[in-house]
Amino acid sequence: MKRIALCLLGVVLLVSCKERQSQIDKVIENGVEVVLNHLDPYVLSGIPSTLALEEILTIDTEKEEVANTGMTMMEWFCLDSDGNIYFMMRNSPGNFIYKYDADGKFVRSFGRKGQGPGELGYGGSILFDDEGRLISKDMTEPKYLVLTPDGVLVDQVKLGLNVDILKNLGNGTFLTFWQDSDPVKPVFRNHYCIGDAMLKNNREFYEFEFDDRRAPRYVPGGSAIMIGASDENIYVGDSRDGYVIRVFDLSGKLVRKIRKEFRPVIPSAEYKAARRRRFEQLGANGIEILSKLSFPAHFPPFRFLFTDDEGRLFVMTNEHEGDRTYLYDIFTKDGVFIGRCRLDNVQLTLFEGRRLIDYVLDVQVKGDRLYCLREKDSGYIALTIYKMTWN
Repeated sequence: MKRIALCLLGVVLLVSCKERQSQIDKVIENGVEVVLNHLDPYVLSGIPSTLALEEILTIDTEKEEVANTGMTMMEWFCLDSDGNIYFMMRNSPGNFIYKYDADGKFVRSFGRKGQGPGELGYGGSILFDDEGRLISKDMTEPKYLVLTPDGVLVDQVKLGLNVDILKNLGNGTFLTFWQDSDPVKPVFRNHYCIGDAMLKNNREFYEFEFDDRRAPRYVPGGSAIMIGASDENIYVGDSRDGYVIRVFDLSGKLVRKIRKEFRPVIPSAEYKAARRRRFEQLGANGIEILSKLSFPAHFPPFRFLFTDDEGRLFVMTNEHEGDRTYLYDIFTKDGVFIGRCRLDNVQLTLFEGRRLIDYVLDVQVKGDRLYCLREKDSGYIALTIYKMTWN
């Protein structure tokens, strides 16, 4: 009888745990809904939460046929409605933009280097507008090019401010960004805005301030900002508040917050030694920075985000397995934590054999395809396309 009672108690506990995990915790703060997520994901009936990735295609800069096109590096890319892929090289002696079809075959390159009409001095962001035209931003100059998908110049727009274009929000609006420095304090400010089609009017909805190396106390990696957008929302992660992601509608109105518990990742002794040694190598300026250097108690909880066509949100954490593979938290479009996946979209910077800095490479989703820029063990960059299956 005692054994039966214990078994029944076990069943009750399992059922209770299942119900607890299915019950989503929420609060209201200043009139805004806050979704409270814990270390373990919620279990939602009828909602798939396990992602399987099957590699179907890779475009690899280490391969001779790719290098022969002139594309030796991949920094940014975008996709058109037919699945064609457009790569941007940040620094190129020739053309900056390389077009590949959906099967991974090279089509053409365009966007030549120069200072004349239709030319770029340096590569920058690249995306499509509502009319299916390619928008190419010059990173170093306040201008962008409007091109056909085959590279024919349609327009060249000069800006009064060097505004970068992050995302097409539809209806003739863009998610934009610009940065300035304080004339007195050693800080920079990122201004996140919603801009019109010509980027002449940029309405700010969020600001992020951070120290530069002139600060009295310099903390490398002490805070992080990440931003992205789906078809319905804009997401801003500001690590100054911990693991909190603000959700804005496409007009810039705050509609929700996503809060999550996380496992802190502490800077290792090797990481600290490599950073100090790196500054020593910079000479007098580096020695000055070292005198102000401090390390955070733990790294920021997140680094990067992207969304899929169903509105799911993928957040890259600082938890990693090996050198390049990082854990991502997956949320529903309503901000509920449902699972995790692993991706290796980082480029390593090694110093004296130690991993010092990871540069996050882009990831995008279109339909059931996930496009992930990756650094191979050889150091070459490749775009790998996966088929996504949810279970």
